[in-house]
Amino acid sequence: MAKLREKNWMINIFWGLAFISSFWGLAWSVVNAGFSNFHYFTLQSNLLVLATTTAFLLCFQDKKWFKYLSAIALINIIITGIVFHVLLAEYIDGLHSHLLHTFTPILYVLFYFSSITNVVKTKQFYVMLIYPLVYFLIFLILGAVTGYAPYDFMNVSISGVWPVIQLTIFMMMPAIIILSIILLYLKNLFESKIKG
Repeated sequence: MAKLREKNWMINIFWGLAFISSFWGLAWSVVNAGFSNFHYFTLQSNLLVLATTTAFLLCFQDKKWFKYLSAIALINIIITGIVFHVLLAEYIDGLHSHLLHTFTPILYVLFYFSSITNVVKTKQFYVMLIYPLVYFLIFLILGAVTGYAPYDFMNVSISGVWPVIQLTIFMMMPAIIILSIILLYLKNLFESKIKG
């Protein structure tokens, strides 16, 4: 496994493709809708990927905050890919959508596992929950007050407060916790195998 890290060209390819995919997905969104769609979790997740890959380019990967940023970007972009393909994919198509929901999640996972060496410990999985939890809570509160939510499955004016709480807090958050623990465990295992 250590040979993977010796192949800088592969790391550069994964980094470059993740950067390009997130950049073009976001740029396409800005050109078509301005910044009005940045309340969507998808665009925020892609922005986190862009921030992480940019920080990697600027050699910030040894900074303490980078391991947290890269882990938060990982869970968010995986949530984006899973939710899109499980709940929304039949309604949305086109290259732009697949840049944001398919290519960037896959490329970022490859980049994260091949390139990021300073990682969050498995017992610190809670760091990965902060962003999704805050996002869900903000839109639960805003949805109850204004009747607006970025996604129908989070819209309390359509489904009611309790069903949305059940879905986001009691179903999605435990799934995110389990996924976070699994991802961090695998990444830490991968790193320990590489380091010998």
